[in-house]
Amino acid sequence: MNELTKPKHQPFTEKLVEDHYKNLSNSYDDYLLYSPQFVRLMTKKMIQMLDLKNNDVFVDLGGGTGMYTKDILEQVDLKTPAILVDPFAEMLGQADSHPQIECKQHDGLAFSELKGDYDKVLMKEAVHHVQDKSRLFGNLFERLLPGGKLLLVHVPPELDYPIFEKALERARNWHADPEDLRRSLFETGFQVEHEFIKYPHSISKEKYISMVRTGYMTVLSSFKDEEIEEGIREMETNLAGKSTLEFEDHFDFILACKPA
Repeated sequence: MNELTKPKHQPFTEKLVEDHYKNLSNSYDDYLLYSPQFVRLMTKKMIQMLDLKNNDVFVDLGGGTGMYTKDILEQVDLKTPAILVDPFAEMLGQADSHPQIECKQHDGLAFSELKGDYDKVLMKEAVHHVQDKSRLFGNLFERLLPGGKLLLVHVPPELDYPIFEKALERARNWHADPEDLRRSLFETGFQVEHEFIKYPHSISKEKYISMVRTGYMTVLSSFKDEEIEEGIREMETNLAGKSTLEFEDHFDFILACKPA
């Protein structure tokens, strides 16, 4: 195992991640949609970087409830259904009635090993769940047609969230490093571009603390209930006197292009 693929931390168990998404499946979109403009800003950037056309075969890999795919479909009238892939039926259940979405229940690595030809693949905050990223990227390189594109969208290890310190520290050790991702994609054979978006959030402290208590970030599921409550007490102290929280989200957009 080389330095790129070697975990920097003890990886989360599959059951921990599974429990996280099953528990959040019904309220997942509410917790991620901080403001009315947020999803549309993100999807416009996704469409632009992927250069998504209506005749493309499009895959949202690890796309959960299909929140981003649904919004993409409002802007791009794909001729074939978008393929939404997620390992959890509870998440896919929020999208399986959409006439323009074909749901497939697989984890990212397993899906990448299935036969298929695709033009554009999106992974929104999903790549950090895959331990063997080099294998994933190699598989997707083979599945993409010449000129095809893979877009990774994710938050970096260093977060600017008003959350408790132990959660920030755990995120630093767990989230994928953009430099590692770029290098691995380049070594696979992709041409790589890197852009980012910064988005200002304004959210009530009460709602944000409720989100933390519910475990809206996967990293929070690694804490026991009493540790979460201890963290919330730390947040209450640090945020005393504030009713509204304002902070900035940073999303890396790493585009991997297969040569034509």
